[in-house]
Amino acid sequence: MPSEMKGQYSQFGSAISEMATESLKGWRNSIGEAAITIIDQILDGKNEEERKTFIEGQFKSTYQNRPYYYPENNAECYEGVFQSRIVSETFSTHFEVIKNIPDYNRSAALPKAALVLSILAIDRAFVLSQNGISSGDFSSDQIAKDSSPMIHQLFEKKKDGKDRVTAQLWSRIIAAAKAHVKPQTSNITSSNPIVRREEDA
Repeated sequence: MPSEMKGQYSQFGSAISEMATESLKGWRNSIGEAAITIIDQILDGKNEEERKTFIEGQFKSTYQNRPYYYPENNAECYEGVFQSRIVSETFSTHFEVIKNIPDYNRSAALPKAALVLSILAIDRAFVLSQNGISSGDFSSDQIAKDSSPMIHQLFEKKKDGKDRVTAQLWSRIIAAAKAHVKPQTSNITSSNPIVRREEDA
């Protein structure tokens, strides 16, 4: 927050709240649009029956173990979970959005919310593609909102207190996503606190 605004939230609160809402909406929609673009690329060239078979194959198991979480849909390779092309390229949108924010202004927390949002966006993109429905506003998608708590459980601690996704696995997931981020071309930095907090909202 700019120093001249400190202590004056009552005066600027409404404007700040509106800006925060718009920033969050833009962040969510950018991830939703990325999922649709990537899935369209993957399905390009497939006929209607092939598209249907491919999409149905992605939902043949529960949200806990979707085939598309894994490279080549190989669920036997747990070390590769959340590192498939679909997940990595969609998740990379988050890092693309925050790449101009200096490290010292970023949350040190793991970007769990961004990965959850990526998974929800991919599920939605598959459904939209299967049903031939236009994308609309991902930020206000009610099914995604309702499904969010279930997806968040994938990244919570197990009953024994251990992390479901280890620090080492997180490192691989993040590295796979960042491999798709375009190099920074400007020294201009952003001080947007909304994006920073949303890394683990």
